Amino acid sequence: MILPKIALRNLSRQKRRSILLAGALSFSMFVLVVVNGVTGGLVANLQRNFADFVAGHIFFVQIDRSEEGRVIELIKDDAALLKALDETGLKYTAMSRRTVGFGSIIFGGGSIARQITGVDWEAEQTFARSLSLLAGSLDDMAGSDNIVISVSLAEAIGLLPKRTVSYAEKALLRRDLRVRWKAEGQKFDLNKTLNEQVKEIEKQRKAEQLELVHTIIGEDVLIQLPTMYGQQTVGEYRVAAVYETQMDISAYVDRDRFNILMDMPEGSYNLFGLTLADFSNLQQKTALLHRALEGSYSLVPLDRITGKTSQSVVDMLKKEGFTETQTIVTNLNNELGTLVAVLSGVQAGSFGLFLVILAVVMVGLVNTFRIVIYERTREIGTMRAAGMQQAQVRSLFLMEALFLSLTGILPGAVLGLLVLELIKIPDLASFAELGFFLQNGHLQYQLAPSLFLFSVIMVVLFTLLAALMPARRAARLAPAQALRAK
Repeated sequence: MILPKIALRNLSRQKRRSILLAGALSFSMFVLVVVNGVTGGLVANLQRNFADFVAGHIFFVQIDRSEEGRVIELIKDDAALLKALDETGLKYTAMSRRTVGFGSIIFGGGSIARQITGVDWEAEQTFARSLSLLAGSLDDMAGSDNIVISVSLAEAIGLLPKRTVSYAEKALLRRDLRVRWKAEGQKFDLNKTLNEQVKEIEKQRKAEQLELVHTIIGEDVLIQLPTMYGQQTVGEYRVAAVYETQMDISAYVDRDRFNILMDMPEGSYNLFGLTLADFSNLQQKTALLHRALEGSYSLVPLDRITGKTSQSVVDMLKKEGFTETQTIVTNLNNELGTLVAVLSGVQAGSFGLFLVILAVVMVGLVNTFRIVIYERTREIGTMRAAGMQQAQVRSLFLMEALFLSLTGILPGAVLGLLVLELIKIPDLASFAELGFFLQNGHLQYQLAPSLFLFSVIMVVLFTLLAALMPARRAARLAPAQALRAK
């Protein structure tokens, strides 16, 4: 117990140096905790929210050629897939079998290109509950020609008036405000007043839209799209519900009725999705499932899929002229593409900054311990003359470095976690553009325990390495020589 007491006493004797070095370590830990916690939360919320609309976190797609040689997307047999899921032990909360097509939704003179998704409504109760309905009901979706559309889609085809003020409308508002601004002698902030008026108009339009949204239930729309074999077809659907979303991805219909329109076999589908209970480390879990499927399907190698959407992989295979059924196992990170890559890059960049700060601190620590040893040479000589062994002298300085690192880690980590808790407080639901990054209108954070533990170990190791060479030098000092030092 004597060495820890001496180490703590020595640190308290050089308070200014200790505070500066511990402060630098604390800052590096603070940066790492906050940046990685925020970006981890953004990615997790994006994955959680997006998964509700695109059938999950891990996807299974198969492409083949028809008798005429046309490329078709159709999952013929998922028995081996289900068996592999059991073998891997992946925990999931939902399993989706959907038919996805791309075409145009038409109403009156309005038309917009959109993904149309056929859903097994009886099997996907969780998905049905996740839709934030503004009007209508999903009770009669199974086996019907009903369609569920978003507010933005309804706006685009003219079913509802638009909420947002267009660029042309803003230009007219600015012109009228400028006339008033000059007439009043430039007595108000032109841009601020313009923004306030735009917000007020959009608020009024939103209220009017909410009053009108119930009136479009029952309206008929047309869906025009190619069948599985490439022929153009048209189907008539009735609006059964309208949902609110921050990112308009798809309109939803009944899968069996949609299969008829798509000329697909009864009960078939072209997209299998798995919603995981824990969707961290998606790449590793995708690789786990991929390995379990080897030998059961002709799999597209993962290195040809990573970073690409499933559609781009299908296009690549088409160009290469494949001859047998090809199976693609991909995940939500690949489908989200650059968005997740940017956030992951920010996480990697923050860790790189953390390492740079540690390297700078390490240089300072080396120099500091050299100065400390020079200043305490006589003290070292006295301890050696009193019987302290070389190993004990070395351990003393390493113990000082350990206490210094812990003194830096704890405040930085605690302050970082406090800041992360504070960012959860503001209600950001009014910022529509942030919707897919929020949970119940609030930011969340997610800090991987493994990353935090690794960072703590890195700080401790860097600090001990910085003190090691000076500590070994101090241990090698001869008692007589050290006592003669001034």
